[in-house]
Amino acid sequence: MTDTSVADDAELADIVSLLDDDHVRDILAATSADPLSASALSDHCGVSPSAIYRRVDRLVEAGLLEEQTRPRSDGHHDTVYVASLERFELVVRDGELTWTVECTDVDVADELTRLWRKF
Repeated sequence: MTDTSVADDAELADIVSLLDDDHVRDILAATSADPLSASALSDHCGVSPSAIYRRVDRLVEAGLLEEQTRPRSDGHHDTVYVASLERFELVVRDGELTWTVECTDVDVADELTRLWRKF
């Protein structure tokens, strides 16, 4: 397994099992474009917040999704999620099976700058 930031104990079966879920794939796709809260993901996916939290927890544990805090202008903060998975590749060649998981390293300073521009 080639891996840039996924937990070393993340096994192929675990990742494939996660990616076998339509809602997980929707969560990863949506959060690759913009940081989203569990409530926004619930609306986007058309499932309950508790179903979103179960999937989000598994994705965060596998290192495929990152939890961040988004400051609001009223002084409160929201928890949002950002996909860290950039690429998953499975190769079967010459009698061998290999896989690659590539994840981004989110720069907190860059992310905060991007978020403050929205205010």
